[in-house]
Amino acid sequence: MLTGCRGANTLEILQELGFKYHIDDLSPDEPFLIKVKGRDFAVVPYTLRCNDIVLVEGKNFSADQFVCQVKMEFDQLYTESEKKRRQMSISFHDRIGGTPQMVLATKEIISYIQEHKGVSFKRKDEIAQMAYADKNIIRE
Repeated sequence: MLTGCRGANTLEILQELGFKYHIDDLSPDEPFLIKVKGRDFAVVPYTLRCNDIVLVEGKNFSADQFVCQVKMEFDQLYTESEKKRRQMSISFHDRIGGTPQMVLATKEIISYIQEHKGVSFKRKDEIAQMAYADKNIIRE
């Protein structure tokens, strides 16, 4: 399992504090459950592919390229969703995604996705709840 920056005890601490899920995970694109201290704990992964962090330096990637990449990712997942439930995560950071060009890019992305039947937008806590409801996605 690839992770971002969590420590060896992070998941246990989160669980002890009453958290039901974590998001610091770059593994498979779909939510799943793991066992932490013998109890289910949801993982809601994210991706660097659809993450505005790639724009932070402003020299290797443009807002237009970001829009194109996210749309292409969505198109493939939408096609795959005919046979299996799919999830797409798009990450925005206030000082990157909040810039004027990215506000326009985000509007374009959301409008594009909304044009497709059967698509829903969910918060991460709602996605974690879906993982708990689907006991077939437990990973050891």
